[in-house]
Amino acid sequence: MDAALRRRSDRIFTMIPIWVSATDALGLPFEEKASTVNINGQGACITLAHSLLPQTLVQIKNLENGRREEFRAVGVVHRVFGDRQEWGVAAVRPKSDIWGVEFTLPAEGLQPKVLIQCTACRKEVLNPVSRIEYRVFLSTGCFSRYCDQCGETTRWGPGEITLPTERIDNERRKHLRRKLTMRLTIRSHGNRTDLVQTIDVSTSGLCFMSKGAYQVGDEIYLTLPFPEKHAAEETKGRIMWAREEAIGRFYGVLYMK
Repeated sequence: MDAALRRRSDRIFTMIPIWVSATDALGLPFEEKASTVNINGQGACITLAHSLLPQTLVQIKNLENGRREEFRAVGVVHRVFGDRQEWGVAAVRPKSDIWGVEFTLPAEGLQPKVLIQCTACRKEVLNPVSRIEYRVFLSTGCFSRYCDQCGETTRWGPGEITLPTERIDNERRKHLRRKLTMRLTIRSHGNRTDLVQTIDVSTSGLCFMSKGAYQVGDEIYLTLPFPEKHAAEETKGRIMWAREEAIGRFYGVLYMK
């Protein structure tokens, strides 16, 4: 997938059902029910059984909200399973709203960017949060901020993300975990870094999704810089469990003090 496309906005790993209409690599028209693997402000990665040619125009309908948008095929990302492949597609219209998520572009390096939703109008925004907002969210599950669609200060909580399965019985956890989509950086042995997406968080740890390979027991360092801090802040953690799904690997992390 085009590197510039990946850099322009953050990806959110989510499986959204879509209807795809296009012309395949043999020049034959087709229609196919498919799904996204991840989305961003300029496009998406989708799974298809049909093959495309780069630059082919693709019509996509979001089956969750009924919105349609025209995309162009960028290229194959990799084979998923059987004859299905992941394709990178870029929106023809620069300000596409097909996914129903507002992707903001704050200054370089601000973290964490979190998918949050206004509880009043259900507007979703991918935006950085402050340290105070993050701590309030861990305690109460929501925080207050201004909503330009409502025209007033409202309560905000985690945005809706489709996950393939439930991993662990929440009742067995000692600390309440809250679903939260957040991008963060992980540093492991050899100073290898990986940009990952959280699935849920708590005061004692978190669960993240990555296509990278980690082993149970690995010690890692999670970077959680906030807008009000100029320097990155690392938190040491240990991989406590791992589980592989069709769209990536899920890992549970316990913070180490």
